[in-house]
Amino acid sequence: MPTSAFKILPRCFMAFLLLSAACMFQSCKSAYPKTGRASLEKDFMYQYSIIDALMAGVFDGDLTIGQLKNKGDFGIGTFNRVDGELMMNAGLVYRTKFDGSVEEVSDEDSTSAAFIKFFSADTVIILNDKNLTYEKIQQYLSEKLNPNEIYALRIKGRFTTMTTRAEKPAKPPYTSLPEHLKTNQTVFDLKNSEGICNGFLLPPYLARTNVPGFHMHYLANDHKAGGHIFSFTTDSVTIEIDKAKGFTIENNTNAEFKKVNLKPDRGAELKKIE
Repeated sequence: MPTSAFKILPRCFMAFLLLSAACMFQSCKSAYPKTGRASLEKDFMYQYSIIDALMAGVFDGDLTIGQLKNKGDFGIGTFNRVDGELMMNAGLVYRTKFDGSVEEVSDEDSTSAAFIKFFSADTVIILNDKNLTYEKIQQYLSEKLNPNEIYALRIKGRFTTMTTRAEKPAKPPYTSLPEHLKTNQTVFDLKNSEGICNGFLLPPYLARTNVPGFHMHYLANDHKAGGHIFSFTTDSVTIEIDKAKGFTIENNTNAEFKKVNLKPDRGAELKKIE
């Protein structure tokens, strides 16, 4: 009897060890994809609210700049009351105001619409040519890049001319964005400005959620000028391109988002103001 018991004990112990090892392996196996997912999420474009809501007059949101910074370190957007143009670069957020001044924004401020990403360039292109224009660069990139992909773009250079805009803050009750911009935007014609253009090239299927095509904002290196880009000319630029794996949309959590009519197609209106 003692001999038999002695033989059975190691078998039970071995079975226990094998079971423990299997559990540890399964635990490691389960944990690995979570790390992979966390890494993957950094390669997605994140957006708070949708462009059609902003177009329709949803000018307030509940997402703070501090919370926005957790979603990326690069991007564009606007602020509550459409109070100026938002640009995020290297994790810092700047506002170009309607008077042309630029300020770094505190984490307590809030956004009503923003499109951002953790930026890591996949491709770098240097273009040197007399009288390069924004339109020519758009055409060049459109021919080189896949029309169905999502790209974050950073364009650095010295710009002979740069035309941008920024909005005056709106007052409730809000109108639509096109109506507000008719009398509440300032256009800036900058000369010989050195800086960066941040933004996105987005495919047509993102229409009504975001701005299809090119959408870029400018920030001068001396932080004395910026805004939403209409046009520019230059002789040389460095273009950094970061292809996203996809996109994530978080609905605007402000109560007005639930009330707004999002049925109309505002594509024609969007083209006029972009």
